[in-house]
Amino acid sequence: MMHERPRLSRLAQCLLSIAVAIAAAGSAAWAGEVVPFNSGDWPFCPPQRPPLPAVQDATWGANPIDAFILAALEEQGLRPSAPADKLTLLRRVTFDLTGLAPTIEEQQAFLADDSPDAFDRLVDRLLDSPHYGERWAQHWLDVVRYAESDGFNADEIRPTAHRYRDYVIRAFNADLPYDRFIRQQLAGDEFEPDNPEALIATGLNRLYPDEYNAANVVQRRQEIRDDLTDATALTFLALTVGCAQCHDHKFDPISQVDYFRLQAVFAPMLPHDDTPLASAAERRRHQRAQAAWEEATRDIRDEMNQLVADKRQAAMNAGLEKFEPELRAAVLTAPGERSALQEQLAFQMMKYIRPKLGNLADKLKGEQKERYEVLEKQLADYDHLKPRPLPSAMTVSDAAGPAPA
Repeated sequence: MMHERPRLSRLAQCLLSIAVAIAAAGSAAWAGEVVPFNSGDWPFCPPQRPPLPAVQDATWGANPIDAFILAALEEQGLRPSAPADKLTLLRRVTFDLTGLAPTIEEQQAFLADDSPDAFDRLVDRLLDSPHYGERWAQHWLDVVRYAESDGFNADEIRPTAHRYRDYVIRAFNADLPYDRFIRQQLAGDEFEPDNPEALIATGLNRLYPDEYNAANVVQRRQEIRDDLTDATALTFLALTVGCAQCHDHKFDPISQVDYFRLQAVFAPMLPHDDTPLASAAERRRHQRAQAAWEEATRDIRDEMNQLVADKRQAAMNAGLEKFEPELRAAVLTAPGERSALQEQLAFQMMKYIRPKLGNLADKLKGEQKERYEVLEKQLADYDHLKPRPLPSAMTVSDAAGPAPA
């Protein structure tokens, strides 16, 4: 439920200001008012309603747009095609709204319906279909460069990326108001922190291509911010601003300074891969059950961890060797003591290191391995106490402390 006076994060404040500016500029333009951009900047001029062209057949056409179509046809000496028959019309609108062909039963029902509102009711039925959201969400997903893997050579799978895709489908099917659709994606964790849908929606800013095994994580961080800046402008401003990364835009009034002002919005952004999709009450229940399991198994787990401690440290050291010495401090600093920049760098570095910390028990030998296997069986006896993991999603939030440069 939306708070009456939400405390917006820096990221939310900046991105929401973009959305508000778009809405304000659009309203002013349609009202015929002066849009606050420099005079002569053609992309930002208010739209003007053109006069309807003169046509020879004034009886043809169902709306003013048809007059422009007819005028162009008559200029070429052409006539409009005859109205489509009912079956053709049914197939066209069904493919358009759902991406699927009408079934035999749907064809028979529509052909047998001679009522004057048959087509209107057909459209309403198709809009109510779950396939409508599946069909039309793909256009939004294309705009925001949705993918279920990271890209680049490694192309690591994103196991929870589908949650954002499904959120968009549900939003279309629920006819979610566009302003709320924007708010949930740009600041869902602030506006609706107890709404799992809003948390999933913030995954919009996790869709950038990512080279998780890049050694230069500082450069990778910059490349991610470049991508976020470009994608945000394309999605919400319908502008390509990437040129201004290197120089003032040659045609649109977008300066290099403005580009990096926009990019500063993403400076404090911290990704999360395991945000729980549960209400506060559900999280509390899960935490209580988890605590009970941890208490019951503490001695077993402590001994297991002790057996693999040397292997874990060796794996961690091997992973850290990939990175420059000054970057290793980001991982070695305790999470609660890291700066915002260290939090961001540690997240990126651990994506490379974490896989090396798995299957440590496989490196044990002799009595240590035998003892570890005994402990594993003992630990399994407490599985009935361990709660199932909460569903999770890829999200973003602000990192703690001052925003890094």
